[in-house]
Amino acid sequence: MLLTKSAEYGISIVLHLAKIGESGYVRIQDISDECGVSAIRLSKVAQILTREGLLESYTGPNGGIRLTRPANDICLLDVVKAIEGERAFTRCVLGWENCGDENPCAVHEHWRKAREVIMNMFEDKTLGELIDLDKIQEV
Repeated sequence: MLLTKSAEYGISIVLHLAKIGESGYVRIQDISDECGVSAIRLSKVAQILTREGLLESYTGPNGGIRLTRPANDICLLDVVKAIEGERAFTRCVLGWENCGDENPCAVHEHWRKAREVIMNMFEDKTLGELIDLDKIQEV
């Protein structure tokens, strides 16, 4: 499974929000400035994350977005599935539409095993753990 740009942007958004904690709503433009990604692209991804219940938004002078739950209660898998859906972990790594257990491509079995490892890793890592690792790397 290779992450799409949308999934990468989603991870950037939630990690940014997790880093600042529960200090209120954050403007998309502020996240855009820090991440170096267009606010329009981030807004589209934030809408998906809001619709899927990971973010909540507030309009008005102090508006923006924030996480709906603490960073330690959101795993990386939640973010990827919110954006990519279940297909993120079932599609063929080569992009073949007809690939599956009945009609496997040449790397199907190897990819199935690798995909399970990746999915378990994404499920085991919370945003809280990821921002703690980020703090270590900044030193």
